[in-house]
Amino acid sequence: MSKASKNSLLCTFLVLPDKQNRIDEQTRAYRVPARKDKPAAFDEVLAKIEDAKVQQILTKAPVIKSGYRAAISIAAVLAIVFLAQFFLFSQITFETHEKSISFRLPDKSRVVLGTNSTLNYPKYRWNKKLNLQGEAYFEVIKGQSFVVETGKGTVRVLGTRFTVAEIENLMKVGCYEGKVVFNKNNTEVIIPAGTSSFFEQGNLVKNEKLEVDYPNLAFFRGSYSDDDLQTVLSSLEDFFQVSIHLETRNPQTFSGQLETGSLKVALNIISESLKLDYKFETGENITIKEKPEELREEKKQNQPLYF
Repeated sequence: MSKASKNSLLCTFLVLPDKQNRIDEQTRAYRVPARKDKPAAFDEVLAKIEDAKVQQILTKAPVIKSGYRAAISIAAVLAIVFLAQFFLFSQITFETHEKSISFRLPDKSRVVLGTNSTLNYPKYRWNKKLNLQGEAYFEVIKGQSFVVETGKGTVRVLGTRFTVAEIENLMKVGCYEGKVVFNKNNTEVIIPAGTSSFFEQGNLVKNEKLEVDYPNLAFFRGSYSDDDLQTVLSSLEDFFQVSIHLETRNPQTFSGQLETGSLKVALNIISESLKLDYKFETGENITIKEKPEELREEKKQNQPLYF
């Protein structure tokens, strides 16, 4: 074969398809078998055209630069860090000045926070650990573990009533029911019920016997003279952090003095003086009603007389 013939053959392979050839190729791309009916053939052609459009869009779609991708990644990390900080370190804080306050914790334990004191705990991850500055009285639900941390040591309890107070360079822990454990520098001291212990720099300084069932901080005090009973009960609700439902047909008033750290004692005084009955529906829900015998006597007196 001559050199001219070889060049002519090479050009035949390299020549680009003319306009007619391109039309023929596209026609073949969208051709469907003759055996298909017209609706099926039309749907198949539309599907092929749609696929071609999608491929064209993807080919021309802009590519996100690596710098933008890095910025998005950093923003996502910062958002995660912020949320972690928010959930891990958000605190519920109670603070007093000249007046003590009462409240309940997430596990229903009751706290009376003394004057000029602060108590806080995690907002979103309740772990039964409190941080206290000042003085507080605690009534922990029986069977519940509990930890109070202060700058002078840690107090660990299991279902009990106790007080913790920072007094200058001393820490005072009084146990009124059950027992508590004081811990400082890996040294533990068990404090039994009826004992008040004083610690200095983690060391036990002295023990004192408690002569009362409740500390002064935990006493409810009120003096009443023909006061509306619902007003009296509202004061008890606020101090003992309970809900009291009064179910009497007629308005009631109360006269007397209440000075006790026990809600049951206060309810006994009120109920006996007004001939009422009370019942704990749950730990924090109480119902007060007239005594059944009083209802029967009143019903008997109101019966019509027949001659």
